[in-house]
Amino acid sequence: MDDTARFSLLTFNINDDATSASSPAGWTLAAQHAALRQLVLEHSPDLLCLQECFSFPSTLVDHYDFHGSTTSHRGSCHVATRRGSALGADGPTIAAGPCILVPLRLGERRLFAASAHLAPFAEFDQERARQLADIVRAVPADVPLVLAGDTNMRERETGQAAANGLADAWLESGSPPEQRWSVNTCVNRYFADGHAFTARYDRLLYRGCTLLGFAVTADQPCSDTPQHYLSDHFGLVASLRLDP
Repeated sequence: MDDTARFSLLTFNINDDATSASSPAGWTLAAQHAALRQLVLEHSPDLLCLQECFSFPSTLVDHYDFHGSTTSHRGSCHVATRRGSALGADGPTIAAGPCILVPLRLGERRLFAASAHLAPFAEFDQERARQLADIVRAVPADVPLVLAGDTNMRERETGQAAANGLADAWLESGSPPEQRWSVNTCVNRYFADGHAFTARYDRLLYRGCTLLGFAVTADQPCSDTPQHYLSDHFGLVASLRLDP
């Protein structure tokens, strides 16, 4: 196994303009940013993809280099690489709709990383399909692509990944039920007036790589207060290896 071709990632819709309705007294956005920093540093991913950023994630700049951003329907999307990682930027970024694409190099190998926040609401499935196809077309067909973020895709849209030549990390990991939902308002009461549902909006889609590990993260309360979570979404962590 070629360990020099391995890298790890974390993707997270951080919902940066609001704290949970279940937050304890005195919890602020500054406390939320500090908790995000702790989460990221605990995982220490080579590649970091964030969505719904309403302010620059400045608490992470001592450990991560940020490589541009683009706006979506809600906040901005960012891609960053960990300082000291073998993974680093290798050229100018590309904005493809609500997605920032960053050319990277890992040793002698090239790849693209993408942080995306696709169109919301069930009725805009065709818009999401168009956005996904546009992102894939923006990257040379022979270059590996890692597309992470809040896709807003419903279960009936799962086939769109394969239609664009991308594997779905949750499916490739064996579809473990305990790692399925990135939104679960049955336990995460982030909005006081929200209805109870589960969804797999956040996804990791890729080509030219082999998946080595996959899990949901930030899926436990972030304080001693039950139902208090860091975001209305959970994050995803994964490790991959570039194919020869």
